[in-house]
Amino acid sequence: MSISSSELRQRKAKAAFPMVDRQADDLKKQKQFSKPAAAEASSSNDALIAFSLFIVSLPIRFKSLSHPDQVVFDEVHFGQQASYYITQNFYFDVHPPVSLVKLLIALVGWIAGYNGQFDFKEIGSEYPSSVPYTTIRAVGTLLGCLVVPLAYLTIRNAGHSRIAGATTALAICFENGLITSNRLILLDSYLVFFTAFSIYAYTTFYKQRAFSRSWWIWLLLTGIGAGCTFSSKWVGVFTMITVGVSALKHLWEILGDVRVTKRQYFVHFTARLTCLCIIPVAIYVATFYAHFAILTKSGPGDTYMEIETQNELKGYDPVDTPVPITYGSLITMRHRETTGGYLHSHAANYADGSGQQQITLYPYRDENNWWRILKADVYEKDTHDLLGSDNATYLEYVRNGDIIRLEHVATAPRKLHSHNVPAPVTDTEYHFEVSGYGFVNHTGDSNDFWRVQIDNNTAHPGAGQHLEARRSLFRLEHPNQDCHLYSTYERLPDWGFEQQEVSCIQEGIKSKIMWVIDETENPLLPADVDIEPEHRPGFVSKFIRLHYAMWNFNVGSVEAHPFQTRPYAWPVLRSGINYWVSEAAQIILLGNPLVYWASTVAVFTFGIIYAFFQLRDKRGFHDHFNGKRAFFENSAGFFALGWALHYIPFYYMDRQLFLQHYMPALYLAVLTLGVGVDLMFKRSPCVVKLAFAAVASVCIVYTYYVYSPITYGEPWSVAECEQATLLKSWDLNCAHYDTDAPQRVSLNKLNEPNVVDIEQPMQQEVRLEPEGGIVYVDDQGNRIALEDVPEEYLVHDDDEEDDEDEDVELGDVKQNTDKYDDDDDEEEEEDGPTEAPVFADPEPEFIDGKEVYGDDEDEDEYPKTIYGVDPEADEDEEPDPFPLKVREIPNTIHV
Repeated sequence: MSISSSELRQRKAKAAFPMVDRQADDLKKQKQFSKPAAAEASSSNDALIAFSLFIVSLPIRFKSLSHPDQVVFDEVHFGQQASYYITQNFYFDVHPPVSLVKLLIALVGWIAGYNGQFDFKEIGSEYPSSVPYTTIRAVGTLLGCLVVPLAYLTIRNAGHSRIAGATTALAICFENGLITSNRLILLDSYLVFFTAFSIYAYTTFYKQRAFSRSWWIWLLLTGIGAGCTFSSKWVGVFTMITVGVSALKHLWEILGDVRVTKRQYFVHFTARLTCLCIIPVAIYVATFYAHFAILTKSGPGDTYMEIETQNELKGYDPVDTPVPITYGSLITMRHRETTGGYLHSHAANYADGSGQQQITLYPYRDENNWWRILKADVYEKDTHDLLGSDNATYLEYVRNGDIIRLEHVATAPRKLHSHNVPAPVTDTEYHFEVSGYGFVNHTGDSNDFWRVQIDNNTAHPGAGQHLEARRSLFRLEHPNQDCHLYSTYERLPDWGFEQQEVSCIQEGIKSKIMWVIDETENPLLPADVDIEPEHRPGFVSKFIRLHYAMWNFNVGSVEAHPFQTRPYAWPVLRSGINYWVSEAAQIILLGNPLVYWASTVAVFTFGIIYAFFQLRDKRGFHDHFNGKRAFFENSAGFFALGWALHYIPFYYMDRQLFLQHYMPALYLAVLTLGVGVDLMFKRSPCVVKLAFAAVASVCIVYTYYVYSPITYGEPWSVAECEQATLLKSWDLNCAHYDTDAPQRVSLNKLNEPNVVDIEQPMQQEVRLEPEGGIVYVDDQGNRIALEDVPEEYLVHDDDEEDDEDEDVELGDVKQNTDKYDDDDDEEEEEDGPTEAPVFADPEPEFIDGKEVYGDDEDEDEYPKTIYGVDPEADEDEEPDPFPLKVREIPNTIHV
């Protein structure tokens, strides 16, 4: 009787490890025939605790959800893009432009009755009653609430205590930054939820018996969660990598298990490959399919697609065109790189530069797109390439290397022209202006000459030797300037109708200077010439083209933004983001400092401890702690690895980055913190654990409460705002608050304006009045008569040179007024400066999310500030109470 190799290997394994095999069999029998009652009770208790945490999170996140009733921060982008889905207008965005999240937002809005007509024009725009913004916000808010129980269950799946799980969940529940992003129409709430669900599903899968029904279900759910994460933002790929690295580690461990047969290992491998790789990618691709299926009308994103796609969106029927291009033919040509449209000209001149006729790219079919190809060679050639339809005229092909002229049909005799004049927008030494130049009875000059350079890399043999419509890719070289016809995404100003700039670039990258002829007309062409139909791109072609445009746009998004930060600032919470500002409140994305700093300490502490024990292993000291070391290293290591994979890659991105990019990494850092809590109190009595949980919860909730005004956009006092500003880098704009109510300033704050500088603090306080004066008050806030205040407590002007003080009545402002003479030393004015002070340029301020700056139109005008007004101004003239002008700040660009 022969024994197979697998059976022989199993017998050897049983002989070598009899105890292990016996234990495995016993464990299998327990799983097959009985489930411990303790496990069922534990699972029920965990479900009850998770549900309770979810209930706690509801009022925290849903509080005043309809406030503000204005567009907040990036609701400008994502609300508008959801509107495009409802109206079916094609748009482009740097995130997966489809973005599963935007599809979901649009679906919620459509179900709620939104018609997509609100433009979300700018931050601070009031929502009309036709926009169900509260309902749309509520979906993201609900997902944010679900993250709280997911955090608890994930810690429990990893094998840690309920105390650790509850502490972790409460830290997520009362994290101000997560609350702020959850309550608005943003992508981050969905992204964090899908990340949390993917991690939870994977930890649940890891607990299941191999190849059981629950094993397959949770593996599939992990892949679905990872696919949704990746489809929300490109950074969601880090979640896929986190799960993938853990899966590879597990596969490597299984490979060393002699009890696993080759067939079983193949199933392990293919199951993970299918569920954790193929399914997520399929979900990502499916969202793009829905994107193209829904957006069937022309919109603002047309120009990022191929011209054939643009024509399809605009409702143009496909146009067939003859293939041969001969001298005398009329053509339209388009730029391949930018897909901005057709080479175009019109009867309008440049406002700068030469002042000659404009040359642009135009995305629509138009009569001004047509050009006539003329010979530029002075020597006639005896060519008989093609006999014309009149059976008398021979036509000559335009060949590679020919020098041609392009005459604009609508404004003839103007021709495509370039010269040593800087381009109108891209004003550099190697970009030259391209214009339309010519007039009646003028044959032109050599600046009208262009050399045809055809690319030989084509599937059609003849298309590399002479021009063919829709088959030949070619460049147009300007011999005089040694440059090539070129275009970018840069647009001309209003005088150029915001059409794309066309220039002539020296040493341009080949792919960016390629052109193709779209249509041609020539009545002399024979009827039997080849006809090329207009191909409409399929899904794969549009999918690739859109990703190419997204990638280029992301790489080019390096311009500065007022609120951008670099990754090193995120774990320590160096600054926040001003989302929205009103007259008496503001919303600032600033996390809970206690949660941020504690989670950062936890991650780095794990790294230090892990490195320490690795070094001890190398030196021959093996610390196992009865298996506890491996247990904590695996659980904390998984979460810390996820944190690193979601955080470190941002250091290699040069584009705009913001604090919200840290949200998924923050979630994983808090999970690492939960493991650390369990490790610290592993052997502590239950009373100690409960006491720690209570103290930690109180601290977290109190910190959340301190910063809740900027989380919900509620009124705040100046004093509280200043006390809450723990770092100098935080710009909480405290002066914005409580402008009408008195502000209390503690006397133990020295060296501040209008504060008494004394050695011993007094019982009374100094209150700054809104008018700028000072009143002394006692402990109950009652005013104190000036004569009852000791002389040493009074405020004096250190710069006062006049010994005369004006009488101050009880209750009036105590201040010293400077006296000065005018130019004639005749008239004395009160409450005026002795001379015009020198003011430094103010730091930029932001109102309603917009930067404001002083009115500098009249440089000689005395500035209107808190220090006074122009002493020479007309007394009857009322000062402008709002001398600030609003200037737009750049919109954000997200990953």
